Amino acid sequence: MKKSISAFIAAVLVTGLLAGVMFLVGQDAFSTSTVKAEAAAAVTSVPADTVAQYEQIVNQYQARETQYQAQIDQASQQINTANQQIQQYQSLLEQLQSSGLITIAGDGTVTVNQSSQPGFFPDHHGGHG
Repeated sequence: MKKSISAFIAAVLVTGLLAGVMFLVGQDAFSTSTVKAEAAAAVTSVPADTVAQYEQIVNQYQARETQYQAQIDQASQQINTANQQIQQYQSLLEQLQSSGLITIAGDGTVTVNQSSQPGFFPDHHGGHG
């Protein structure tokens, strides 16, 4: 259980980092293309096809930004789902522990208390009451 929580936390951190990088790249690309488009518009002798090329570049960057935002939204949704699952697992473990079926040590080790519920586990000794 401890390893899966650590793996989940690592996955969340990596996802967050990637989302942040994608957002920054999108922002940088958008601001760079805006500056180029403004510079092109400021020069009166710029041919129309050059302006069209810059507009196309701006549109490409905006499309990428939209794509990155969708990926960030999807990753956030996955993180929220994983957090809900973790809460469900924690609740289940707490219920099992409070009923005495398991013991969770300080280091995260889970021990099943078979003797606390004699009817809960099958009799493997071949004896019938």
